[in-house]
Formats: sequence, structure tokens, C-alpha cells
Amino acid sequence: MKQCHAELIWSEGAPLSKSFGDFYCSLADGLAESRYVFIEGNKLIERYTNELASSLTIAETGFGTGSNLLCTLDAFSQLSTYPLYGVHFLSTELYPLTYFDLKKALSDHPKFHHYSKQLLAQYPPYVQGMHRFIFDGGRFYLTLCIGDALTSLRQVDSAIDAWYLDGFSPAKNPAMWSPELFSQVSRLTKENGTLATYAAASFVRKGLSNEGFTMNKKPGYGKKREMLSGTFLQRKTAIPSEKYPWFTLPDTKKPSTAIIIGAGLAGCTTAEALARRGINVQLIDRCNDICQEASGNRQGALYAKLPTKPTRGGELHLCGLEYTLRLLNIYQCLDNQIASQCGVLQLAMSEKESIKQNAIVNSGDYSSDVVSIKSPEQASQIASTPITHQALYFPRAGWVQPRAFCRKIIEHSNIKLTLSTSITSLAQESDSRWTVIDHNDQRHTADIVIVASAAHANEFEQLKHLPIKKIRGQVSVTQKHVMQNDLKTVICGEGYISPPLDGLYTFGATFDLHDQSPELREEDHKSNLSMIRNAAGSFAENLPALTQWDGKVGYRCSTPDYLPIAGPAPVYSAYLDQYSKLQDDKNWAFKNAPAESHPGLYVNVGHGSKGLITAPLIAEYLASSICSEPLPIPREICHALHPARFIIKSLIKGKNKHVPTIKE
Repeated sequence: MKQCHAELIWSEGAPLSKSFGDFYCSLADGLAESRYVFIEGNKLIERYTNELASSLTIAETGFGTGSNLLCTLDAFSQLSTYPLYGVHFLSTELYPLTYFDLKKALSDHPKFHHYSKQLLAQYPPYVQGMHRFIFDGGRFYLTLCIGDALTSLRQVDSAIDAWYLDGFSPAKNPAMWSPELFSQVSRLTKENGTLATYAAASFVRKGLSNEGFTMNKKPGYGKKREMLSGTFLQRKTAIPSEKYPWFTLPDTKKPSTAIIIGAGLAGCTTAEALARRGINVQLIDRCNDICQEASGNRQGALYAKLPTKPTRGGELHLCGLEYTLRLLNIYQCLDNQIASQCGVLQLAMSEKESIKQNAIVNSGDYSSDVVSIKSPEQASQIASTPITHQALYFPRAGWVQPRAFCRKIIEHSNIKLTLSTSITSLAQESDSRWTVIDHNDQRHTADIVIVASAAHANEFEQLKHLPIKKIRGQVSVTQKHVMQNDLKTVICGEGYISPPLDGLYTFGATFDLHDQSPELREEDHKSNLSMIRNAAGSFAENLPALTQWDGKVGYRCSTPDYLPIAGPAPVYSAYLDQYSKLQDDKNWAFKNAPAESHPGLYVNVGHGSKGLITAPLIAEYLASSICSEPLPIPREICHALHPARFIIKSLIKGKNKHVPTIKE
């Protein structure tokens, strides 16, 4: 789908959609209308105070200017005696406002400055997919789905307490009031969940009644004669069977305690996401400090390499980049010491790559705020060093010092760091809690365990089936030449080089699957120098001699499909038993319940070289799943990350010739 922001006409001081010819809110008093129709129409204040507390989940069709969100957060924030985590607001928007239009629209509501400031600070450019926002340290969450409402809702599996049906009027935007959309609203609504809408057209009332809602009319706001509210009682049509039952996530109860094995990017970001939800976390690592292995480089490039045409993997990376930027902003890390949003130039190192870059930019699939093409002359000016290649420029990207970032986010009273401790085995006790045993035979116990120990993960008996592998990489570090101009942006070609940090340049990295030597090697420094020469020859010629170089060897944890592994740990033998029919028929319709996973055991590994843009968002996904909250990524991406996917693929290919257990 081609990206497109909303085109606005400002009339009588209010935003009017040029495409739909309709105002975003009542000209009389849009905020009063929002409170009357949606908050009072769903009886949210009474429900929040009396029964739902922090578990409330609200969904909206049509984010617009965000006024419904801000009204809701403001109303709930005044109930200060109630729990601090977990109210979720999910909204869809096909034509989001630009940042500047949104800022202008929100400027008329100074009462909401506390929340509008947080909204604007986290607001993305046009990037199709789900975007998770954090308000007030996790008291409130927004999941903004940029894209068609029906398509977006089909990717959601959250249980909704209350709906705001707030698209433009049915006469001007019929797609937002279709039977198909009503069906998705019904599918997602909890028993006794509610909805409210300013629309009172008979086909809206009948359509929602046909989907199991008991509908009521009430006086409309202002000059509008009527509005509708409804309560969901019973679904009138059966929900189709799950097409991929092997990817079904388990029903879980929010834990009180968690152990995370591995204190790299995956482990630290997962600890932050759980601690933010009030869970006490013990973060354990075999090394004497955090981020000592693959996450330990001085600087990592923060950007998403784009596919020619949008894919779910590309969506994960772009939405992941935006989520990482939100965390960096929330934790005040964009200080040019922990991280810098200095931009990234991705050079076209061949004619083939140049053609691909032109296709990416000319496709219309990516906003110019996300990526644009630069000539060698323009790239040279941006980088402050001669560049002889065309480049894609990512102005929102940059670099991060992973260890400093992780130190910042785990400074939390709910996180206990345990270092120099190797975990040798995992066991689930009779009370369903987990015990991990370390190299000193000490036992550590918690409600759940998340294994985030990269390529060491399949050393545990429960995870030995994971097809992960180590890829050696050497990064080089050297002082900048005294007469050399500082680089102003990250340059990526065959490798990458970042602007200097504390007078040192970091660049690389080599890629070696077969040699696992931990020693720094001069030949790898030469390889890194060759990559820099190809990208920025003039800059490379002014670097100090190789004898003055230092560096670091790390081991990326990779998977066969180059996507992370994240989710509940499957019971390998149970999957082979239950889905053995896939060996004969990949389209076999399974009627039975999903196969067994290890209750309370989760995995978060396999981020490869993309951990800076995947680990934070996937940590948020895991924490949301563990706490039975709305998920921040689409269903298809959840499936693509599931730890059981390789078991299923092997069965379909006939590689797991397994005789099912006969159950008496």
C-alpha cells in the first residue's frame, strides 16, 4: 500500500479531511463530544473504578488527531489511587496526520499538554504496521495501527473491553462501517464488552446487532439527535478454527517474579519491559558485566535495511527502529554519548544495488521522512567526508552504545542483576514455579524463566531443538587522525563506520560462520579497512596504522530464516506427536487443542546483527504476552517469530520422521 498522510484543510479553526470532506470533531466542542459519546457512552469511569482497574483495554477505529485518546488518559489520570500499569488503548488510522499537523491540532488543547507532549515525542513518520507508545512510565499504552482498519484488526487478537467507533461519517467513509469490520469488532470483544458511536444510521445498528451486540439509542451530542451504544452478549456466528494452531499463545496469568538468563540486549530489554509492569526480575549472566558478548560493541548502527517491496520482516524492522527510538527518548539516551540520531547513509556499492535503491525510493512505499536517495555529492556533504557512491539516507537512524543503553534501562528497583553466574539447568517444580541451578549448585526460583542467552540457549535440555548458530564478527577500533574531520553520520556499505565516540572510531564487522576463534586478528582488521576504503576511500586513508588498532570479537546468534526466536518454549516431543500428520499433508486441518509448551518458559534469541532494532520491540511483545496484554506486533509477525516454527517446517518437509505416541 502506498503511504499517504492525511491532507487537511483548516476551517473555522478545526481540521477538515480533504479526502473525506468531514471534520475530525464537533465544531461546537470536540472534547466535550468525545467525553459524552465515548467515555460516558461506554461508562468507562464507573467500570475503571469499580471493576476493571488497570486491565482495561479500549479500541478505536480512526485515531485522527488523538483527541479521544487524550480525553481518556486525562479522565483516568485523575483516578490517582488506582494501579499504575496497564491501561491499553488500540487505534487504527489509514491516513495519519503529519507530525506538524498533529502538533497544530493538539496546540488548541493545553489542558492535555502532559500527554500530548509524550504523544508527539513518540509519534512516528508514516510506517505501516503497529506502533507501541508508553505513557507515564507504563501506566498507559497506545498501540497505533497505521494502515487500513479492517486489515489491521485482522492481525489483532486482543480482548477488547470497550470500542470507540469513530470513523468519518458512514455516508462519506462507508469502508469504516462495513459488515466485515463489524465482524472483527465482534470477534475481538469480551463478553459484556461495550461500544459507543456518534453514528445512529439504521444499517450501523442492524449490522452490530447481527454480530451479537444489544444496541441502544440515546440522545446525541449537541445538534446531533441520536447516538448508539451497545453491549456484547453472544457471538451469532462461529469463529473459524485457528489455521495455525501450533502458533497459539498460551493463556497466562501475570507473574510476580521472573528470571532472565543472559544480560545482553535481549535480556536487558526484556528485564526493562517486565519491570515496568511491576514484575520483580532477576537478570543473570555468566560474564562479569552486562553486554559482554554479541551486544558488547562500542557502537552499533541503528537503522533498518529495507526490502524493495514491503514485507512482514521489513515491517518488524521499521517498527522496531521506531520503538527503539521511543525507548532511547524516554530514557534520555539521545545525548551523543549513549546514542545519537545522526542519520545513516547506506551506500550503493554496485550498479545492482543502485538500481534496487532507486526502486525502493520510487515505489512510494516508504515516506521521505523514513528514507530518501542522495547523490555522491549530497552524501559527501551529509557525512563530511568524500563519498563516491549513491546512497539511501535514513535521517531518523543513527548509532547506539549498547552497554550504556542497557545499563540505563535496567536501573530499576524491580531488577536484580546477578553476574559471573552460569546457569547449568532448568527445572519446573510441582507448584509450576521454575528453578534454575547455577555452576555453584545454587538454586534461583521464579514464576517464569526467559532464556535470552543467545547461542548458548540450546545448551538447555528443553531448548536443544532450537536451530541457532554462532557467527563470529570482529569490530575494529582506532583513534581518529588529528587532522581528520569528524564523520557526521553513520556510513554503511559492506560494513559500517560510526561518527567518533570519545575520540575513537568503531567500524566493521567481519562475518565468519566457520572460525570461532576469540582472538583479535590483523587479517580481520585488514578486511575491515578494505570495507571502509570501498565506502569512503579518502576517510580510510587518514586512519592510523593497523598496529595502533584495537577491537573486539563477538558472536552473533543467527537462525536459518534470519528472524529472532521469541515466545513460549514448545515441548518438542509433544509437537512431533500432535502434528505428525503434516508429514503427509501440510494442509491437514487439526481439530484438537494446540500442542503443549513448557508453562512459564520463554525464549528470546537469534537477533543476529539487528538486535538494536529487534530486541526492544520483541521484549515488549514478550512482556505483553506474558501479562496477557494486547500485543504490539501483528499476528503474522508473532507467528514468524514463534519458537515452534522450525519444528513445523521440518515436519512439513518430512525431516522429522516421528512415530506418534499411542495414547490409551
